[in-house]
Amino acid sequence: MKESIRNKVDLLVANKEKIEKEFKWGYSVMNIAAALVFTGADKDVDIERLKECKKILEKNTGALSSFQANSAAVIVSKMALADNPEQYIKNVKAIYDVLNKKHVIDNPYPIQGAICIYEAGRMNDTEKIAAKYRELYKKMEKKHPFLTSSEDIVYVVLLAMTDKDVDTIFNEIEDCYTYLKNDKKLKVGNNELQGLGEILALTDGNIREKSDKVVDLYNTILGHGVKWGKEHNEFGSLGTLIDINANNDALVDEIVEVSNYLKSCKGFGGWTLDTKQRQMFSAMLVGDSYGENGSLMGSSAVNSTVAMVIAEEVALMICIMACASAASSASH
Repeated sequence: MKESIRNKVDLLVANKEKIEKEFKWGYSVMNIAAALVFTGADKDVDIERLKECKKILEKNTGALSSFQANSAAVIVSKMALADNPEQYIKNVKAIYDVLNKKHVIDNPYPIQGAICIYEAGRMNDTEKIAAKYRELYKKMEKKHPFLTSSEDIVYVVLLAMTDKDVDTIFNEIEDCYTYLKNDKKLKVGNNELQGLGEILALTDGNIREKSDKVVDLYNTILGHGVKWGKEHNEFGSLGTLIDINANNDALVDEIVEVSNYLKSCKGFGGWTLDTKQRQMFSAMLVGDSYGENGSLMGSSAVNSTVAMVIAEEVALMICIMACASAASSASH
């Protein structure tokens, strides 16, 4: 394993262990997501800072809001990295209120979108981004009402932050979807294909050429005997790896090596993550380890942001499903 990758993995494991000793977020996978926030910034966890930020979050948000639910671990971790945690959460909440004002119920997914807008330094453009986001989301929902859901919100927000107009974005997503489904006959669910299209449309370049790169990488993975996750986020994560300056065989070998190493680490085995989820997190670590110098087309920053969003969404979805399962069991 390359030293740069090993350092990332060891930092993640150490950060998760520190967080887990002090915080009980409800589900261990959320501790991984929180640890990834620090690891992505190449920082060690500061537990006292986390405790302080947790109090600030509770002071500034309602006890029943999504800010204090499953998303709390990630939000508090991001606050801990900010120069002014209180101003951070106030600004994120203000952006969230604009994004979510058309929704009747509190929703955890626009929180991610609000964080992306704020951390990109685009708070002053919130109204403009929100209007573009709603226009694109409505267009997607009309075309694919059964595929477009809350899980797509953060990706649509990210797309609304690009310089591309709504029609261009929509057409790129659709072209990716129909090309992979009808021409390439990729054996992946429709929801996953739309999700991949959203991720690929975030960067410049020909959408079909980028789609072909994903197919090539996916075939390499299968050729190595690896069963890659076909869920919305797991499959979509491949879209963040196609610009890495490494051949696919070497890349897959590194991902498998990291996954096997993580499996032996406390808190990353089968009780917390299944093999496909662990491979996805491993892919994120490998991709991140290449950094600016190992990524083509200047897309490293975009892919890093998207990879973190995917990791957060996977953790959030695992928690939501676990909560739903627990509630169902309790009712019987």
